Amino acid sequence: MAKAPLEERIALEDLMIDYCYAVDKLTDIDQLLDLFTEDAVLDLSDIGLPAMHGRAEYRKFYEGVFADMTHHTHYISNFRLASYEGTKATMFAYVQGLGRSKDGNEVIVHVRYQMDCVKQGDSWKCERYYIRGGMPMPGSLNEIHGDR
Repeated sequence: MAKAPLEERIALEDLMIDYCYAVDKLTDIDQLLDLFTEDAVLDLSDIGLPAMHGRAEYRKFYEGVFADMTHHTHYISNFRLASYEGTKATMFAYVQGLGRSKDGNEVIVHVRYQMDCVKQGDSWKCERYYIRGGMPMPGSLNEIHGDR
């Protein structure tokens, strides 16, 4: 586990928490996208969803998610700062995600987040975001988001 000033560690955890709050709101794409660098890579391929390069690609993905879902809730724990180099850091966490789609389908996933972060000015932004499998994925995940 890496060491970092306490303020930086809290800011990195807050970035991951802010992501969960933004994706759970299902209403403000720009608030969500502001957590990432312009050229960020979001790689969800480990759980059977796409890898996306650049804001235009993941904007389209999240617009679809927001349009399809009525509810999202994410619980995160077991934060681990894997690396810290002043303006670059990698943070991990365990995640339980729950959702209900507009067609009544439900999904519960147990995954791990990895965020490779960069400090821009006074803010941390995510430049590479991975969702790694934890428990086996339910079929409903692909039914809801598989066509993105």
